Amino acid sequence: MRPPNPGQPNPGSSGSAHPNPGQPNPGQLEARKEQVLALYQAARQLLDAGRVAEACAVLEQGRTLDPTAINLLLRLGECLARAGRTAGAWNVFSEAAAVAKSAGDRRAARAAALASALEPRLSRITIDVPAAAAAPGLEIRHDGVLIPPAQWGRALPVDPGTHTVEARAPGRRRWSTVRAVPPDGARELVHVPSLEHEPPPRALAAALPGPRGQAPRLLAGAGRSDGDGDGGGRAQRVIALASGGAGLVGLGLGAAFGLEAIARRDASNRGHCDARSRCDAAGVALREDAQAAGTASTIAFSAGTAALLAAGLLFWTAPPNAAAPPARRAAAAATAGPGAFSLVVGGSY
Repeated sequence: MRPPNPGQPNPGSSGSAHPNPGQPNPGQLEARKEQVLALYQAARQLLDAGRVAEACAVLEQGRTLDPTAINLLLRLGECLARAGRTAGAWNVFSEAAAVAKSAGDRRAARAAALASALEPRLSRITIDVPAAAAAPGLEIRHDGVLIPPAQWGRALPVDPGTHTVEARAPGRRRWSTVRAVPPDGARELVHVPSLEHEPPPRALAAALPGPRGQAPRLLAGAGRSDGDGDGGGRAQRVIALASGGAGLVGLGLGAAFGLEAIARRDASNRGHCDARSRCDAAGVALREDAQAAGTASTIAFSAGTAALLAAGLLFWTAPPNAAAPPARRAAAAATAGPGAFSLVVGGSY
């Protein structure tokens, strides 16, 4: 059997002559090899035409079909390096060196040399997490990819460009930052602060629903029965005034939460989300905060309106003095939840 010509691409060569029983049958392997070779040749034509980004995308497809195709991996690394994606190229060259070495292929030395040549040009980002910031359940993500704690504080190779670092933990407010990493060996240090506890909108939204299937009772019934006299009227007016004050507070909170929802929505639209609502990690966090604030605003407005209506009814039905007719009686109850609001009023006159 004639060995492959070193001058011709051999994308499917992995050094394995006999597939494992779980691998595709010979017919499938041959078809996949032809497909990978076609992608390799198409990418080479794109590179010759200067269409580097398209060529890299085609080679990535071939890599998915056969991650052991050494020639394809080498060409992909060269393509990524031409595109300025030095960290991606370094990773691919290192991967090609490992594949070739395990197969006893002489191209392992070339792949390792290419990876070594790129190391001085690698830009790196270090994510520093102080002990005081390590909240229980803390997760650190870089461009949406989870970074294990073992890599915190280490200089990680990254492609030059914009990168998002995000920190989240149960019961804490999400934090994120966007950093621009220059090329040619630049170093960027990101300090993760201690995460704040959840803001009031989420706390209020979580507290108001109460037990499953029940809505919180905001106002108990009040009224006047026969023989209550002037003392009962004064008590009813005090309750009405207190209910009115609570209603004004609810409306104020609703307005504050509404403004916060608008502010966070606007912030997500400034470079984090596009017109089709496709967002990066920071944009997703801002949209979630805006939704939570909007929910809290709706609940607060509903509760405040209910309290004001009940206050007006109680104040109107309160007897002015002991000589007032004892025939009037009123009761009001209001409930509010995340998706429902009701006000029940009854009485006799």
